[in-house]
Amino acid sequence: MKSRVRPAVALFTFSLAIALSFSCAKISAAEPLKIGYCTSLSGVYKSLGTDMRDGLNLYMEEIGYKAGDHDMEVIVKNIQSNVVSLALDKAWELVEKDKIAILAGVVDSGCAYRIATFATDREIPFVISNAGADDLTQRGANPFIVRISFSSISGSHCLGAWAYEQGFRKAVALGPANHAGYEQVGGMCRAFKKMGGQVVQELWTPLGTQDFKPLLAQIKPDADVAMVFFAGGDARRFVQQYAESGLKGKIAVVAKGFLVDENVLSEQGKNAEGIVSESHWSFLADNPENVKFKAAFTKKFGRPPTLYAEQGYVTGMVIAEALKKAGGHIQGKDFTSIMRSIALQAPRGTIRFDEYGAPIQNYDIRRVQLVGDRWQNAIIKSYPAVSQFWTWSPKEFMAMPRYSDMKGKWGTTKP
Repeated sequence: MKSRVRPAVALFTFSLAIALSFSCAKISAAEPLKIGYCTSLSGVYKSLGTDMRDGLNLYMEEIGYKAGDHDMEVIVKNIQSNVVSLALDKAWELVEKDKIAILAGVVDSGCAYRIATFATDREIPFVISNAGADDLTQRGANPFIVRISFSSISGSHCLGAWAYEQGFRKAVALGPANHAGYEQVGGMCRAFKKMGGQVVQELWTPLGTQDFKPLLAQIKPDADVAMVFFAGGDARRFVQQYAESGLKGKIAVVAKGFLVDENVLSEQGKNAEGIVSESHWSFLADNPENVKFKAAFTKKFGRPPTLYAEQGYVTGMVIAEALKKAGGHIQGKDFTSIMRSIALQAPRGTIRFDEYGAPIQNYDIRRVQLVGDRWQNAIIKSYPAVSQFWTWSPKEFMAMPRYSDMKGKWGTTKP
């Protein structure tokens, strides 16, 4: 790999002249804005990354790869699912060889943290299409990041509060043993405990687990709800094996929307019935932007869109609108500031950004049920204009322990 032959310092230590050349870039009428899109086209997150790419390209085709008078070009790189070194190599290639002006994409949180460091050192805007890594727009926030998707815990807080309101009192936390798992599930735990609930058990498993049954056999029988996060292939296997284990109908499942997203729900079928999840985009959301998006995506790709496709689509929207507003000037954090100032009517509804670059948006609580002859996530409640900090102020929230530091402590500590 190229990282073995070039000096490591080349990735993180750069001359002032190089930094200025990127921070003061301007796109001429004859020169397209190059967007480097890092996504997962293989591995456990393949379906997620493919949908993100297709959603982005759909929007770019709709506007003719043009924002105002400025042409745009998308260069896609496969960074696999969670191989951090490969993600960094591909980001380096995009900057050094392809001469891109904006980095975007990324499914996995671990990869996003490393690319964010690289992009910040290079003073290049980094537009996150999926990875929810909390600290990228919290304690580690910097002026070069805009997150199109979500902070891991934004919808989690809604769901944890909702679960308590439904009468659940004893929860088991269950997810992958990585940053995303600890944050996505941790947000549910913190909101649930703040309301008065109890976390009686934590179960974490490696990404790409094939057999969940030994883990499921450990669930304490006095739990009344499982708070879950899995995505992609892991989501397919978990839902099937949860039903096969005999737990379905005994211990309710409330989950991050990825567990029953449209890219897996048709395969999960009746096994997913009754699972309640949250999401900032819902297939059944009935607004003009979503109706148009669903029809266009289905027509082009022959399959219905997913959350990930919508996030790729909105990534294109935000970049294009900012480029028009900036008049073609790509000036590092100044361009990021322009992106953060934008409010859009997207397929998910209204999206705007806080001072840290995180989205403020609506979250739906959905239940899997038959709608006509298809299993769908039917919306049962909506939380409007949700901040990543939920009911806390930014100062209060960031004074609390990180969710990744709370692993193994939810049953013994305060919310």
